[in-house]
Amino acid sequence: MTENILVAGGAGFIGSHIVETLAKTALPRIVVYDVNATDKRVGNVVSFKGDVFDSDRLLNVMRKEEVSKVISMVGLASISDCRKNPNRSFSLNVSSVHSVLEAMRIVDAEHLVFPSTAAVYGDVVEPEVDEGVEPRPTNIYGWHKLAAESLIRGYAEDYGISTTVLRVFNVYGDFLMEQGVISAFVRMAFEGKPLVINGGGQLRDFVHLNDVVDAFIKSLGNVAAYHKVINVGSGVGLSINKVAKMVCESFPRTEVVHKSSQNGEYGIFADVSEMRNLLGCKAMDPRVGVPRFIEKCKLTEKRKLLMASA
Repeated sequence: MTENILVAGGAGFIGSHIVETLAKTALPRIVVYDVNATDKRVGNVVSFKGDVFDSDRLLNVMRKEEVSKVISMVGLASISDCRKNPNRSFSLNVSSVHSVLEAMRIVDAEHLVFPSTAAVYGDVVEPEVDEGVEPRPTNIYGWHKLAAESLIRGYAEDYGISTTVLRVFNVYGDFLMEQGVISAFVRMAFEGKPLVINGGGQLRDFVHLNDVVDAFIKSLGNVAAYHKVINVGSGVGLSINKVAKMVCESFPRTEVVHKSSQNGEYGIFADVSEMRNLLGCKAMDPRVGVPRFIEKCKLTEKRKLLMASA
């Protein structure tokens, strides 16, 4: 069987970076399938504009390009957007996975790598979580991702598809595309707005985009990772207050406004033993990576302003 890889949702935030990195390798072919893609071939990357729910087109592409492995990045990652529109959340976070799995079953594709989320853990008792912690989601996004995990497990057991589920924590590293708290704080600082923090003591695991991409790529065809659920994080808990302090160190005039948290200040960060042992990945410490990223954002925005005024 060929080693050709389909990246469904390959024009999105993380998907586009996965494709960009894979394009530098000697793999036979990377196939991008995305509603925002343009039909074209560049080097060993072939792109198709297509909806994951258009099963005929998806099947035709997978057959024509002899796809054996799939990374399915289609989804709606915003918790607030999922809460406002649960039907859209179910469609993109669950039904899209079913469409991909069905196509894989029909063409007899070998391996699926799927991005789940730390949100499946919910309000945890101890902040450091390993993959054995019982999932207890507290929002519709987490429940839908957990449902997708169950669906994947069902296809693996009934149809023999090898699967790897990566529970990704808080990703940062692309100021233009991601909407996480770090980039949100930097945008507020640029606009001279105060950083409004609900609570602030809560711990989060911030993992750099490059390390996330590395985990996805090292999962592909990795027999040790077959039928595994693996945390993808830095393994470090960083408080929102600390992130705000880092932003203020780069933007000294920025004010911070604290409000009480309505949801408590629970902390969560990843036990990354499986990521290291099964994938051979070690993520950058956010205490180093986040300040570097903030400075990079600052330079990017300054260049943009200079170009606009030229």
